[in-house]
Amino acid sequence: TVTAHFTRAESLVLADLAGQLIELLEERGPDATGDVLFAQLGIGGSATPPLDPALARLLPDAYRDDEHAASDHRRLTERSLVQRKLANAHRVLADLDSRTVALDEPGVQSWLRTLTDLRLALAARLQIEEDGDTGLGDEHMLTIYDWLGYLQGSLVEVIE
Repeated sequence: TVTAHFTRAESLVLADLAGQLIELLEERGPDATGDVLFAQLGIGGSATPPLDPALARLLPDAYRDDEHAASDHRRLTERSLVQRKLANAHRVLADLDSRTVALDEPGVQSWLRTLTDLRLALAARLQIEEDGDTGLGDEHMLTIYDWLGYLQGSLVEVIE
């Protein structure tokens, strides 16, 4: 079990970010895109990539050099990917009901994945493409981006 302690302010920031991530991902949720038959099978999704840069970073094309293959892959897999990301973010949100968070193995994985998703979404908003980029945007968002990286790194260190 991994235990983390957060201040009230830290819990509120994390909960707000997880909530925003959920809202963002729900734009690509099951009611937003897809084919009825695929939905009955629990698969599906849009054939086109998201226009929002943050969503595009969270749901990238599987085949960058083949638009047709990327479209087919997205149609078959996007729904389940969004559902997994939503489940992870909901887990983090639920864990934040307490300022002391005790994580089992599935919880650790949900947190790692959600922290990654939050950093990807913020990086897109800040126009950070690779390590070392200073990004565009306000210092507050950059500080949160760095803090999420610290949390992610700390969690990785603990489980290693």
